Parts: sequence; C-alpha cells; structure tokens
Amino acid sequence: MKSLKILMTMAVVAICLTACRSSRYASRHAETEDIPVLTNPSLVAGKDDTSRKDKKNKKKNKAEVPQTKRAGINVLTSKMNLTLETGGNKINVGGTYRLKRDEVVQINLTYTMLFTISVGTMELTPDYLLFIDRLNKRYCKAAYSDIPAFAEAGVDFNYLQRIFWGEAESSPTPALEWNYANWTPIGGGQFPGQILFTLRNGNAAYKANFNLSNLREDDDWEKRTEVSEKYTPISFDVAMRAILNLVK
Repeated sequence: MKSLKILMTMAVVAICLTACRSSRYASRHAETEDIPVLTNPSLVAGKDDTSRKDKKNKKKNKAEVPQTKRAGINVLTSKMNLTLETGGNKINVGGTYRLKRDEVVQINLTYTMLFTISVGTMELTPDYLLFIDRLNKRYCKAAYSDIPAFAEAGVDFNYLQRIFWGEAESSPTPALEWNYANWTPIGGGQFPGQILFTLRNGNAAYKANFNLSNLREDDDWEKRTEVSEKYTPISFDVAMRAILNLVK
C-alpha cells in the first residue's frame, strides 16, 4: 500500500512543488539574460552567436502547441489512464480528466484490482486548490495566496490551467518538464492526448504520463467537489510534508 500511495502522489508533487520554483527561475533570469558578455569574441566582431544559440535552444525546448489549440474549446472531459513511475516502480491508474476554462481543473483517480476504488481528487479553481486523499480520508483546501511559495512566485490558477489545457510552453527549469503529444482534433481545435510530466531530483526521476481518450465537449458534470464531513482537514504544509516523506 505504501508504494501505491507514493505513486499516487507523484503527479501532485510534480505540479505543486516545482511550479513555484519554475516561476522564480524565470523571473530571476529575465533581468540578466539580455545583458551581453563583452568578452565574447563573436560580439566584438558584431556577430551575436550566443544570442542566436539561446534563441535556438529556447525554440527547441518549447512544447509544440498548434495554433488552433483553443478554437471552440471551453469545456472538456475525457477518460484517463495515468502511468506513474519512480525508482523502477510503475503502476497504472484510471480516472477522469475534466476541464472548464477559467473555472476548474478536476482530476479524479481510480485504481482497479478485483474492483474499482476511488483513490483521490485534485481540483483547481480560481479561488482555491483542493486535494482529497480518499485512502486516508483527509483533505487539503487552500487559497493560492495562503501558500507562501505560490504567493511569492505569482503562481495562480491561470498559471496552472494553461499546463492542463495543453497551452503552456516547457518549464524554464530542467527540474520539471512537461511535454504534449498525440494531438487530437476537437471542437475545431486540437488537444493533447498525452501529457508527460517529469520531475527530477538529483539522480532520481518521477514521471506521470497522462493518456487521454474519448475526448468530448461534455459540460454535464459537477464543477465543485463536496468533501465528506468524515474527512479530516490538513494544511497544505502538512500535506506536502506527508508527500515528501512518502517519496523519500
């Protein structure tokens, strides 16, 4: 069961623990990346080879997002198969992947053995983020502004929803990467049928591979998840410490 819990939390770790670091990295380097290095011989000769290489590398590292990505798509729901992998351990879980633009990102996880059980829910709204751990009957609900790391880095709902809508470029830090693939036509536009997150910590790599199927513009689902009174509330810090203890 411990290995299951480790794998079930990897996707949350990838988004929550590195989103703020990525934003800080981008902000910190924005002020200095255009300052020329005067000792570079190519600059003295009037040829900014470094600049051209930087632009080439940035272009190479960007996720390939079709220009038609947003056309006609404001709500989406799909079946989801999520492969979680770390340290040679791998597990597949099912669930649903639901989006309503500017309103909610909702991911429900299920695990099937002899029967299907609901494992957890991750729900992002403009006002708060919600994690429900159904295995341990507890939950975390917090406003983005109440999470110091998020508030400091300017991470909010808009920042995160672009990732899940397939509209974000690759992360500016190598610690976290996301890549889009298997673009599927829908609503006059396209949506990635595969989203692969990779979180690196030293020599360790944690991967969460979302494979989506049966994509449709279905608006008939609950946009807010009600938490049972039987569940115990925990703070974001407690939730993250618990996750970090699991993945050590």
